[in-house]
Amino acid sequence: MSPSHRRAPSGRLPSRLSRSAVAAGLVTASVAGLCIGQSSAAPLVGDSKNIISSNREIADSEPVRPLASHAVLTNDPSVPIVVLGARLNEDCKPPEVLADRLDGAAELANIHRGNPIVVTGGATQPDCASEAKAMETGLRMRGVTNQIIVEEKSGSTLENVANTSDYIKGNGGVAVIVTSDPHYSRALTNFRDEDIEAVAYVKGEG
Repeated sequence: MSPSHRRAPSGRLPSRLSRSAVAAGLVTASVAGLCIGQSSAAPLVGDSKNIISSNREIADSEPVRPLASHAVLTNDPSVPIVVLGARLNEDCKPPEVLADRLDGAAELANIHRGNPIVVTGGATQPDCASEAKAMETGLRMRGVTNQIIVEEKSGSTLENVANTSDYIKGNGGVAVIVTSDPHYSRALTNFRDEDIEAVAYVKGEG
């Protein structure tokens, strides 16, 4: 056997592979593997939830987050894409941080057209529509055709969670949360405190 084809010693990983990279790959493969062969079978929502719950540190890492989001949505078209709001500008237009979140939600929705979208955010400017209504309009302008559920009573992240939790739990208790960096970390904690297993799709900063 030539030197270039020698196997790594049994029980040892090649030095160029870090343990974290291998772990991330395994978790991603586990979540993505739920999608294989499911066209004629019931979605494995519970398995998605258990895999993410058991591997949150890895699922929350930057390289794994988008892969896990796509895998969960592909596995079950009832899993919602939840877009968290942000205070509108005085001219009633979404600020950059919210426009970024809408871009992220549109990226997901244009691939996962069967998954519902929840936009959540109340009225934050006088004489303006609610954040949620502005988000619905913004998504339609981006070509999104998915069902959109509008929640327009929330004034904080905690209220976002409280006012969407029943819907998410009714769809299996798993959600993909679209928000920004570093807000996603606090948002995931808030949803998980309500027994909702969430993965983050992060777009923009703020």
